[in-house]
Amino acid sequence: MSSARADEATSSGTGFAVSKDGWIVTNAHVVDGCSYVTVASMGKASEIQTDKQNDLAVVRIAALPANSQVLKLRGSPARLGEDVAALGYPLSQILSDGIKITMGNVNSLIGLDNDTRYLQVSTPIQPGNSGGPLVDRNGLVIGINSARLNDGFAIKNTGSIPQNVNFAIKSNILELFLQSRNIAYETETLKDQPPLGSADLASKVSPSVFQLMCFNDVTARKDGLEQISRSEPSAAAPDSPSSLPSPDRYNGSMANVATDFVRLVVNSSMNDTVTALTIADKAYGSVVDFYGKTLSHEAVLQDKRDYFNRWPIRVSKIIDSSVRTDCQNMKCVVAGDYDWAVQSLRRNKQASGTASFFYVLDMQSGIKIIAEGGKARK
Repeated sequence: MSSARADEATSSGTGFAVSKDGWIVTNAHVVDGCSYVTVASMGKASEIQTDKQNDLAVVRIAALPANSQVLKLRGSPARLGEDVAALGYPLSQILSDGIKITMGNVNSLIGLDNDTRYLQVSTPIQPGNSGGPLVDRNGLVIGINSARLNDGFAIKNTGSIPQNVNFAIKSNILELFLQSRNIAYETETLKDQPPLGSADLASKVSPSVFQLMCFNDVTARKDGLEQISRSEPSAAAPDSPSSLPSPDRYNGSMANVATDFVRLVVNSSMNDTVTALTIADKAYGSVVDFYGKTLSHEAVLQDKRDYFNRWPIRVSKIIDSSVRTDCQNMKCVVAGDYDWAVQSLRRNKQASGTASFFYVLDMQSGIKIIAEGGKARK
């Protein structure tokens, strides 16, 4: 976030009732750094306990709503391939603020880098889902939704865009966390009974799932990433906001459209700050994986504004032979290398070098940048 007052929520997540004493489970990263946390319409949490190593936390409210029941943890482990559902409040800043449910499967009983604390699931997990329950078709908790595979990490390590690779902390890890803090919880053995349909499952579980809001008096905002130049001019003149390409303006392949889009966006960085930011405003999505951090549209623009102000003179050139574009399932990755130089006459400073870059584009409804990254090359 770029700025915040003491009464503004700086982030949000999801939690679910696990104890009749008012304890709500969530992820540690949902409440980390918060001055205080609110739970839905029930006001401030009176107590917060965290386990950062396992990314678990509980917050306490005075009493559960009358229509809420504690969610029971399943007494048996998840099974490979079984149907699961994730409930939570993803992307509440752009979607409705109501609860959402998504369905999927358990794809692996082990997480990233063979981490046995996690399940890998195909159930989509978006910003705001963190801390919500992953339940089986009977409504029993088998995991806590925690993360999705970072597009940038996957691209750098595999060269392709991951599809529905998400992770949930296993419920037995949650049990150990609750036991260590003497927090009561309930378990239930998996029974041989017909699974609930999606609608019935949502009706059963959703009253016990809540949106958590993080409030902070001091907002920490990432500085201008000076090690990377974000301008890559070519021989073409800098473009105006109206010249950003869209799929219906091109007869060529999607890969060509994506490549042209990235060239136009990075070339625009040579413009004055106002014009460059106007183009960036049109080019970036509502949520962006920005150099390894999930940022809002506004936070990305603030980061770029700081960078442009810090380095008013920006020159760079793409190394054409390095550009690689790959498109799958209406997403495109454009990556390559460029030479760059920046200067600030006011500060009497300059820098130059060679850097790599990559952009991930969502090509579905207009073209939007959903991820950006890169690093300096020595």
